[in-house]
Amino acid sequence: MLVSIEMRLRHLALVGSMAVLVALLIAPSVSLAHERRTLAAGKYDIVVGWDTEPPFVNQKNAASIRISRAGTNPAQAVTGAEKTLKVEVRQGGQTRAFELRAVFGQPGYYVADIVPTRAGDYIWTFSGSIGGDAVNETFDTVDGKFDAVVAGTAVEFPVATPDPNEVRIELRAAEAAAERAQMVGYVGAGLGVLGLLVAVLVWLTRPRASRVSVAARRATGERAS
Repeated sequence: MLVSIEMRLRHLALVGSMAVLVALLIAPSVSLAHERRTLAAGKYDIVVGWDTEPPFVNQKNAASIRISRAGTNPAQAVTGAEKTLKVEVRQGGQTRAFELRAVFGQPGYYVADIVPTRAGDYIWTFSGSIGGDAVNETFDTVDGKFDAVVAGTAVEFPVATPDPNEVRIELRAAEAAAERAQMVGYVGAGLGVLGLLVAVLVWLTRPRASRVSVAARRATGERAS
């Protein structure tokens, strides 16, 4: 009986050790999805990343920032930053500013709602102030500290949504083909009209030529007589 209990305890200890090991292995990969910095000469700790990881094209998400007093444990949230801080999002050659909102029930956590419509790297610039301290910090997914936006085809079911860029290219090709066909139609119609006009002119000129010829022969006959 004692041996059986001892074996069970050893088994539980082994399982617990494995669970701790798995948690330690997973934790670094989770932290890589967000970037951490300390701002304002060491006054604030911030954590920046997508609200939902990984971010997919055409899926609602948000640029998020968590702000707390530096060195506090548990973390002391900094509130009210949605009034003095904003984020500018850049993708390719396009840039847009977004307002931040405080997330209910999560003091110190702010998000700017975004639906990313293009896969690739994004650049976020948080500007304004926190507690009277000026802030102008830029974060780039190309650094690998939080994820770039990816196409959702790998997880879409039952039918994958076509890539918007590919659809746009196909539409432009179809429009170009339609314009060429229309031009060919216009040219054909013009040639048809031109041919019809030529036929009408020929038809109109032939009788007149015959009448002139008959009149000329009559005039010749009269002179001869």
